[in-house]
Amino acid sequence: MAIVAAMSLCGVLDKMKQGETTSNSNAAQPAAKSTPSKEALKAELVKMEEDMSQAAMDGDITLLAKNTTDDFKITNLDGKVQNKNEALADVKKEKNLKAFSITDAELLSFSDDAAVLSYTEHVTAKNGQSASAHVTDSFVKKDGRWLVKSEQVTLIRKK
Repeated sequence: MAIVAAMSLCGVLDKMKQGETTSNSNAAQPAAKSTPSKEALKAELVKMEEDMSQAAMDGDITLLAKNTTDDFKITNLDGKVQNKNEALADVKKEKNLKAFSITDAELLSFSDDAAVLSYTEHVTAKNGQSASAHVTDSFVKKDGRWLVKSEQVTLIRKK
């Protein structure tokens, strides 16, 4: 899920604007079930992440709430751990962001009912500043739908 990737990067951009930045194998599958191909699943989950990032930028918690488990946990850029309700409470329309993009997506593991996706999310502010974070999301499949169960976001510092 890209709730915090977008939200947290927005916070980093806000700090940059204010001059306050710190320096600091596919498992064996039963014959009756068909597991999607790795590339098809990766594409599906990346699309889901893009939709969720856009929802986070738009301040739309409906899609975010629908695509996360009830016991969702996130560790955001500053190391703060939040549950679903706390993370959703932080979502607001981002008026200073111009764009985001997801690159370097990699499906680290997957089965019929679980998957782990990592990617880099880049955000660009309207003033031209940008920031990037590495995101790792864990998914579970419930009632035929993929849901984000946890997210870890790490700021990528430029050298």
